[in-house]
Amino acid sequence: MKRLSVFAFTSCLVFFGLFAAVAKADVLNKKTIITINAPVKVPGHRVTVLPPGKYVLKVFDSAATRNIVQIFNEDESELLTTVLAIPNYRLRPGERSEFTFWETPAGEPVALRSWFYPGDSNGFEFAYPRRTATEVASASRKNIPTVFAETEEANQLKEARVGATTPEGSEAQLSSDYSNKK
Repeated sequence: MKRLSVFAFTSCLVFFGLFAAVAKADVLNKKTIITINAPVKVPGHRVTVLPPGKYVLKVFDSAATRNIVQIFNEDESELLTTVLAIPNYRLRPGERSEFTFWETPAGEPVALRSWFYPGDSNGFEFAYPRRTATEVASASRKNIPTVFAETEEANQLKEARVGATTPEGSEAQLSSDYSNKK
């Protein structure tokens, strides 16, 4: 019971304290500037942990039906990672960007799970590369959306196979049970 209370308190602390107010947001590419004050694990092959600082999230302008999100440094001079996102839904749109996280082992950075743009009911559930998905699935004891791509090139992500990784490290079909409906 104490462990559950600690987890609930930590989750609330992370949710409310980790991300500062959105400074700017553009509707077309959903550009969002975030400030984080603790390390955050993000999907991708090049960058797996963002240190505290400001970052820009944008939806990649693509004719593909898939959602591809790019994460840049504060001044957008460096693309840090490109991530395949799976549609996620919530019942009521919020007035601010909202982020959720996967549970990780004590001492590890939280893992980014989803992002909802202000005013949208549709959001983005991030798919992790196999190696990271296995770690997160083991810690959270849940199936983690997984992208099976060799690189994070947007063109490869458009065609990449998507599934899930179980807590035991096995491959599974992606199902609606991972969804973070609100």
